[in-house]
Parts: sequence; C-alpha cells; structure tokens
Amino acid sequence: MPKKYKIWIDEAGRWPWLGPVVACALTFNPDNLPSKDLLSKINDSKKLSEKKREEIFNELVKLSIWDNPKLFFWVWVVDNFLIDEINIKKANREAMRRAIIELQRKIEKEEIDSVLIDWNDNYNFEELGKKPIFIIGWDAKVVEIWSASIIAKVFRDAMIKTYSLLYPDLNLENHKWYGTKNHIDYLTDKTKVTGIHRTSYKPVKTVLEKKEKLLLHICCWPDATVPIMDLKDKYDITCFWYDPNIQPKKEYDKRLKAFKKVCEIECIPYIEGEYDVENFFHKIKWFEQTPEKWDKCTNCYDMRLERTSREAKKLGIKYWTTTLNISPHKDLEKLFSIWDKYSLKENLEFLKIAFRKNDWFKRSVEYTKKHNIYRQNYCWCIYSDTFDAENFSG
Repeated sequence: MPKKYKIWIDEAGRWPWLGPVVACALTFNPDNLPSKDLLSKINDSKKLSEKKREEIFNELVKLSIWDNPKLFFWVWVVDNFLIDEINIKKANREAMRRAIIELQRKIEKEEIDSVLIDWNDNYNFEELGKKPIFIIGWDAKVVEIWSASIIAKVFRDAMIKTYSLLYPDLNLENHKWYGTKNHIDYLTDKTKVTGIHRTSYKPVKTVLEKKEKLLLHICCWPDATVPIMDLKDKYDITCFWYDPNIQPKKEYDKRLKAFKKVCEIECIPYIEGEYDVENFFHKIKWFEQTPEKWDKCTNCYDMRLERTSREAKKLGIKYWTTTLNISPHKDLEKLFSIWDKYSLKENLEFLKIAFRKNDWFKRSVEYTKKHNIYRQNYCWCIYSDTFDAENFSG
C-alpha cells in the first residue's frame, strides 16, 4: 500500500510593496519523521529570531537530501512583474501551484492524501485530484505549516539581502519590503521606485502617477492659455507672473488681472512677481532703440529668466519653462542659451517646449473670447508700442 502524504503550503511576501511572493510546499515522511528534538525547536516563523529561523532552515534542508528523506519540500518564486500583471492573489496561487508541481516530481500523485493551505483563498489546482483544504489560523498550531513558513521566509529574506546590495538607498534592512514609515519616507517621487517595486500597488502607483512640479513663467496673459491647457494634466503647475517691462502701469494692471482670472478658471496656483521697472530700464540701458530680437530684448529675456530660475530654486521646483517662446518674433537660439545658463546655475531642468507650434494663437484667441478676458493690442514694453523697427538704422 503506497504511503499517504499530507502536503502543507505557506507563503512569504504576500503583503509587501515590492519583491516576489515565495511559496513553500512541504510534507514530512510518515515513515521517517524528523527527530522530536528538531520538532520541539520549530515554531511560527514570526515568533523566531532571524538567527533561529536560519538555523532551523538549515536543519530542514539537510533532512530533505538524504536517501530516505525525512521531509520533502519545494519553493517557488513569482516575481513582482507577474504580480503586477495578474494581481497578488493569482500570483500567490501560481507560486503554490508550481511548488505543488515540483513536489509531485518527488511524490507520486496517488500518494498525496491531501493538500492543506493556511488561509482561505479557495484556490483550485488542476494538478490535484481534489480541492485543497483551507484553514485559517493553523500557522499558530501546526508544525508542518511552521516549517513551510520558515523555509519560505528565510528564502525570501536571503533575496532581500541580495537586493539590498543592488539597491543600497532603499534601506531594505529597515522595512523588509513592507509599507513601513521608512519605506513611505523613501518613496518621495517616481525616481525612487525601483525595478523590484510592485507598481500596481496603490502606494507605489500613486507615487508613479504623481505629477512633477513645474514653475511656468508667464510673460503675458494671452500667451499663457495654451501652455496652461497643454501642461496642467501632466504637471503640477505653479504660474509665476514677472513682467516689469510692461508699460504703462495701467496696462500692466490690466494684464495682471487677466492673468489672475485665467489661473482661477483653471484652478492653477500663481505667484505675483514684483513690478521692478527700474531693473528693466537698467537691463536695457543703451539698447532702448534696438529692434525686436536685438540686445534690448535679449537683456530683457535674461532679466525675466534669471528671476524665474531663482523663484524655482527657492520653491524647490526642479522643472521650469516660460511662455516667452510662443511668439514667432522671439529668437529661440538666444532663449535656449539663457535657459541653459540658469538651469545649470540653479540645478534645474528646463522644458524646451515649442508652444508656438501647437496652434497657439488661434486657441488663445478662442479662449479669451469664450471667457471674456482682456486681450492687449500691442506686445509688452513701451518700445514695442512706439518704436518703428523698420526705420531703425542704428
């Protein structure tokens, strides 16, 4: 008459935010049981110290490699990629299923009396003749479940130690892959999400979907419409109004009011920069009569971008850009040179987006008409309103 084996299954790594789930299927040899001395040492893995778990693990493994083994076991690992693809419950089932298949290479199917699993997931395995028995709380009562949990946990912990070498900044030794405060504090942005994180898990997914903060310099209200509409779904935008070149103050106030109105419509926070007219005239001194794209404008670009980069640095916002590049009258090569200079100086990243290519003028006109927002009839500074560039011969 063939032996009858009861197979016990437990897993480790079901609840963490990263790494694989590990299942162990185990059975004792009914005709050659482990010694009572070893059985007396075995307990719930959660109640044992790391050192004690590893000692028992080594003894259990040794008992499985004799000619007449005292126990049979197999471990199967399902990685975080499959967990994300099929969900943790199905991944846990797959780890258990594969452990059963491998154990059946050592034990004939007809020799298996039953399969018992700690928890109540109600899995069914086509590889078995009958459905497993699911029990809750047996991990606190059954030495075979304790043994399976010890093997699964020590195996998984060994993987943690290896991963801690690959990801030293992750501090795996402090949270063991779980959602502890150390882990939460580590996951500040998506650059901290590693190749072993379970990206389908809500805390990790939330970090990945978190919008990067962006400081958007606004040079005048109508030009702000397209950038705000195009960027707000991807970035957490803060608008920065800084244009002390706008003349006269009455005109400046009209445009500032229009700017605030659109930010309120689009629910975008904004910062109002200072109306530093003296600084503007200082920057363009001796170049007042130069035409568009000449030194007057270049120095004005520099003034506004330098101020915006400092604001981004102060706010701790890494990404920044400006609506200056919307106008086809702007020299993009000069603008890019200035952007690169201040990005490097303040350790920022500039988004070099050509807003002018996205049907910006038509869309901004439509927006201002729809919301009844003031639209100016000349560019920015007093010189753009009074100076005839075609007749300039300086």
